[in-house]
Amino acid sequence: VGPGDDDPSNVEYASYSLVADALLATCHVHVRIQGDDGDPATSAAAARPQAGASEHPIAPLMELCLSWLEWDLERHRIRARGGEPSRASTGAGESCRSSIATCAVTALCHMALLRQSTTLAGCSASSPRPGEKRRHETSDLDGPCTAQFYIDIFDDPLIGSDAVKAAAAQAVVCVCCAADRHEATSKEASGLLLSLEFLLDRIIDPSTSSGLRTTLAMLMMDASTGKVCSLQRAASFCSQGGLSQCGSRFANGPLGASAGSDNGSALLMTVSDSTYPAANAVNDGARRGLRLLKDSSKESSPYSNATIIRVAIFASKLWRTMNGEAVCENGGRPSIGVCAYDCHLRCSLVALWQWIWPKHCMQLMRSQSWHALRGTPQYSAMGLTRVLETTTKEKELGAREDEALAPLAAVVDAEVDRQLFRGEMAGQAYNYAHKAGANLADVGEPLPVLKKDVAWKMGGWVASTAHQRRAQGADGGSAVSKIRLSVVKNNS
Repeated sequence: VGPGDDDPSNVEYASYSLVADALLATCHVHVRIQGDDGDPATSAAAARPQAGASEHPIAPLMELCLSWLEWDLERHRIRARGGEPSRASTGAGESCRSSIATCAVTALCHMALLRQSTTLAGCSASSPRPGEKRRHETSDLDGPCTAQFYIDIFDDPLIGSDAVKAAAAQAVVCVCCAADRHEATSKEASGLLLSLEFLLDRIIDPSTSSGLRTTLAMLMMDASTGKVCSLQRAASFCSQGGLSQCGSRFANGPLGASAGSDNGSALLMTVSDSTYPAANAVNDGARRGLRLLKDSSKESSPYSNATIIRVAIFASKLWRTMNGEAVCENGGRPSIGVCAYDCHLRCSLVALWQWIWPKHCMQLMRSQSWHALRGTPQYSAMGLTRVLETTTKEKELGAREDEALAPLAAVVDAEVDRQLFRGEMAGQAYNYAHKAGANLADVGEPLPVLKKDVAWKMGGWVASTAHQRRAQGADGGSAVSKIRLSVVKNNS
C-alpha cells in the first residue's frame, strides 16, 4: 500500500498467515446494544433492534469473511481436482494452505451468532429436522446462520483438510446449541444432543483420520463444559508456527494477552451477554441441552418418550464405540471399532461419558425397560432395536469382572476417603491459623478451601480458583481498594 493509500486491496503481496490471524481476530469483535451499559439491571430493558430493520454493524465484516472463505475453499477444490498450480495461483503466500479457511469458518460462525444475539429475531440457528425442508435463504448472510452450511463444508469430498473439517464441526456445535438459548421457549432443547450425534457419527466414519477423531471428541467435551465457542481450538492450532506459538494464540487469542475473552486469557473463560454475547448464547443453549441429557427422572419425565429413546440410542452408540465395538445400524455387531486400537480417542469418550452420566444413564435404563414390547409393531417404530441390550451371558461376564476387580475398587474407595480427609484437614488448618491471637507467618500460611461455585461445576476449575483467590487477596496480587497518602509537615 503506497503512502496515503488506505485501500488494503491494492497491496501487491498478502501474507497467508497474516490474513488468517486477521480473520481469527474478528472473533473478539463485539457489538453492544444501544443503551446497554453492561449492567444486567439495565441491559435487559435495552431495546434490541428488529431484524431486517437496518443492516447490522457486523454485516460488512461477515461479507468480507464469507468472500475469503469461498475463495480459499475453491482453492482446496482446485487442488483436489488436480488443477495446475499456475491456474490456482493468487497473490497470497502458499506456505500455510488451510489456515485461511479454518479461521474464516470460525470467525464467520462467531459473527453469525453475534448477529443473532444482538437482534430481536434473526435467522434460524437450527438445522432442518429430519423430514423437514430446508428454509430458503433470503440473503448470502443467512446461510452461515444455519448448521447445514457448515455440514456441507465438512462433508464436501473435495475438502480434505482436517483443520477445515474440525472448524466446520465446531461451528455446527455452536449453531445448534445457540438455537436453544432462549429459556422461555417450550420446545425441548435438543441442539446439544443433535450436535453430539453429528460428531459421533463422523468419529465412527471409517474415512475420518485418527487426528480428526480425537479433535472431534475434544469438541464434544468442550460443548458439554461450556467452552466450545470461547475456545477457538481448531483455528488456533492450524497455523504453520511451532507448538509454543500456537499454544500462545490458543491461550491468549490472536490479539495477545490483553484481548482475550473477558480477562485476557482463554484459561479464564467467563462470558456474559454484555461482553461475549455469542459465547453466552451458545453456553445458554448447551446448559439446557445438558439438563436434557442428565435428566434422572425415573417415572414422570418432562421430556417426551421419543426424546428419551433418542438419548438412549446416542448413549448406546457412545458406549459401544468407546468399548471398541463397531456400531452397525442393521443390528450386526462386528468386534472391531474405531476405539479398538486408539487409546487417546477412547479416553476422551470415556471422559465425556463420565461427565454426562457419572453414575448411570436413566434414559437408557428406561428404554431398556421397554424391551418387553419386543415383537410388536410399536417396538420397531419407537426405535428400540437400536438401544443397547444386556444379554444374560454379558451379565454373567460382568459379575465375574466385578468380582475380579473388587480389590482394586477397595483401593480406589480408600484413596477417595483419604482425599476427603485431607480436604477436611486443610480447612481445619486454615481456621486454626486464622483464629484470634494466632501468629500469622508470611510464608507457609494455609490457604482457604475453595468452594465449588458455578464455574467449578461447569469444568472451569482454573477460572474458579483464580477468581476466588483474587477475591480473597490470596493469589499474591494486590487486594488494596483504597490508598491513603500521609504527608508529614517539614518545618525546615
